[in-house]
Amino acid sequence: MRRSTTGSRALAAALLFFISISFAAAVEPGVDIAVPRVPISLADNATLRFIPANIVVEQGDYVRWTWNSGVHTTTSGVPCTTDAVWNSSISTSTRTFTRQFTEAPGLRKYFCSPHCGAGMTGQVTVTSPIDLTVTLVGGSSQLGWSGGGGLYRVYRADLPSFSSSTVLTAAGGTSLTMFSDAAAGPAVGSARFYLVMNHF
Repeated sequence: MRRSTTGSRALAAALLFFISISFAAAVEPGVDIAVPRVPISLADNATLRFIPANIVVEQGDYVRWTWNSGVHTTTSGVPCTTDAVWNSSISTSTRTFTRQFTEAPGLRKYFCSPHCGAGMTGQVTVTSPIDLTVTLVGGSSQLGWSGGGGLYRVYRADLPSFSSSTVLTAAGGTSLTMFSDAAAGPAVGSARFYLVMNHF
């Protein structure tokens, strides 16, 4: 019996290590990570703007810049001076660039090198992680959280990928740190997943 428990613990630890390593290297939204954890900013050639330009993420989350036409970059630094943290072309040959923001909470400015003078700039605000708790009270899921940037969006899904999710809106607006979901629970044998993200 003891050997079985030890073997189970070793297997569980090995699986946890493997999952952690796989998760750290993965950045494909809806496949390896929940979709809302990778906000997307479009490098728009028609307006010479990043859409959206200002993004708020938790420490450890990602931002993906995507191309639609023209030749652009996403370059870190105050407009138009690089700080050499990242610099990637976004064009027909490199249609996306994804970066994980592991640094301490704070502001990271970025710009498009060829179009910085035209105002093609943006910023990523990195916040502390959002700590979410969910409690079942009388058939309703009671959500409470702390951390983040102060404005929030609540997601509910039937799959942990959140590839198909519902955005829930609290009656009191996006600044609340609690939410009550009175929707009927999941079917027997299934689960319901919640995710609270920074709203921007």
